[in-house]
Amino acid sequence: MKIKKFLAPTLREASEQMKDEFSDEAIILGTRVVNKELEYGSVKLFEITAGIEEEADKFSSKDQGLVDLNEKPQMDFQAELSKLSANITKRKNEKSLLNVLDTAKISSFKKNTKLTKELLNTAIEGLLHKEVDKPIVKTIVSHLKKTQNLINDTNLENYIVSTIASLVSTAHFEIEKNGRPKVVSLVGPTGVGKTTCIAKLAAISKILHNLNIGIISIDTYRLGAIDQLRIFSDISNIDMLVAYEPTDMPNLIRQFKGKDIIFIDTAGRSQKNHKDLVNTKKFLDAINVDETYLVMSSTASTKNLMDIGEKFKVYKYDSLIFTKIDESVAFGNMLNIMVEFNVPIIYLTNGQVIPDDIISADSEFIANMIYTGKVMV
Repeated sequence: MKIKKFLAPTLREASEQMKDEFSDEAIILGTRVVNKELEYGSVKLFEITAGIEEEADKFSSKDQGLVDLNEKPQMDFQAELSKLSANITKRKNEKSLLNVLDTAKISSFKKNTKLTKELLNTAIEGLLHKEVDKPIVKTIVSHLKKTQNLINDTNLENYIVSTIASLVSTAHFEIEKNGRPKVVSLVGPTGVGKTTCIAKLAAISKILHNLNIGIISIDTYRLGAIDQLRIFSDISNIDMLVAYEPTDMPNLIRQFKGKDIIFIDTAGRSQKNHKDLVNTKKFLDAINVDETYLVMSSTASTKNLMDIGEKFKVYKYDSLIFTKIDESVAFGNMLNIMVEFNVPIIYLTNGQVIPDDIISADSEFIANMIYTGKVMV
């Protein structure tokens, strides 16, 4: 496999560089933000590490219809779930920041660009209107000022989106065969769509990845919750078990010892009821849970999300899932929560259709949502 790194001021431009050289067959192996020092300060750049199969690699087991469960790119949910590549706008004629730095003198470039006070105030007002918290707006403005000699009214939006993207942390779902199933639990307040999320993830795991899936429900409190999940499991031919007491959990896990993934559906709990949160936690403490996702609605206010994020710390959640992005009108709250609790976003959901309406988190996609207030899928 041929591997190369692509560096640009935005993920979009780095993606374009990758596609120009490697075509659409490229496999993204990793992304990160790097700092480049300039004479007037540092600038954040985006680096994509990508690979492409060479001729000798094309006659692999994949061409024969075989699936290697130990191969990370095959098991990377982002590769299967992401619908973002179709939304990347072509910008081949636009010079990247690196090209400018390599081919022009910075002194002459400064004369043609200027971040005016008026532009900066407009940017600040826009971010506040999108419900981005003031401390985060201050961070974004600070970064813009560092690159102010490169910014004007034609590229300001691109710099704002890139800066927001540098603040967005994302996680990817991976599976590695290690002799036991991966156990994933979803927790969150009532009515956010945890059960529907599990149905989507379970269906994708089975259909796209041909994995052996098991579901354990401990939601015996909500009327009809078990029936809803059981109907789905029957239709999709996915095994499902129910735990009524924490002591049931070890035995249910043993029954699913041959599975690749076990999803655990928990009861929706109010963050204000600490007793209920602790009771649900007893079920999860009875077994080894590999990853826990906190599911929250993107339509909730920042204040409510902050309270949920704080109270649900009892579960030591690893990542965030934001649901109902198709119903929300502003997405600054997502950035506020992620930054406050320093937890990555792993999935977004944009409807009730199983398994279609779920999106693997991508930093630039989320940044564009936050800035434009639109979901570009």
